[in-house]
Amino acid sequence: MLRLAGAADGGDLAAFLVRAVALDPAVLVRLRASAPLPVPADAGGGRVTAYARLPFGVPVSRTVGGSVEPGDVTVAAADLLPLLDGGAEVVLPGRRDAEWRSGLPPAAGWVRLDEVPAEVVRSLVRAGAAALRAVPAGAAASAGESLLDHESLTVSGAGRKATVPLRVLTALARMGFLGDPAGPAAAGSVVVSVAPGGWVRLAAAYGSAYQRAAPVLGLRPR
Repeated sequence: MLRLAGAADGGDLAAFLVRAVALDPAVLVRLRASAPLPVPADAGGGRVTAYARLPFGVPVSRTVGGSVEPGDVTVAAADLLPLLDGGAEVVLPGRRDAEWRSGLPPAAGWVRLDEVPAEVVRSLVRAGAAALRAVPAGAAASAGESLLDHESLTVSGAGRKATVPLRVLTALARMGFLGDPAGPAAAGSVVVSVAPGGWVRLAAAYGSAYQRAAPVLGLRPR
């Protein structure tokens, strides 16, 4: 059961699902309560975070007010979306827990590095989109992947540094997390944080996108 705190929370979750399904009709959404145990429906301040993994390999999330039972459940986004019209209490569609193949970002341990103006991120995404459009139609698919892997943004702070590829910035834009360039969030910012395990989070006005650096493997002398 998913209990939403209010109509605005249902609208926020629906907007998240609409964007995710538009990018991948078969996308799964993982709903996780903000506390280890489900928050009772009458307890104010409960939060639920919805996670999805976009087809270009970027985890994204949006947090809304409410509670979910069980406290960690995966369903098909396309199955959940039409159910959100039914009011504050939503009976979840069939569980798809076994089909969620990737890890989740940690709930705690994040260290804030710096803020980047949202317009800077938009300009990097526009430049990247132009470069992708310029790739010849007959080029290998690896050419587009290489562009998405281009290290487009480097942020330093708290004695650490994070390098963010274009695919993560693109996820922020494609999911609508940066807001309308002409709207109230146009002059907002994106907060860049890091967490143990190689995680980087970009938190924008309407949601977050994540990057997990691949572990560096090496040989040690015996």
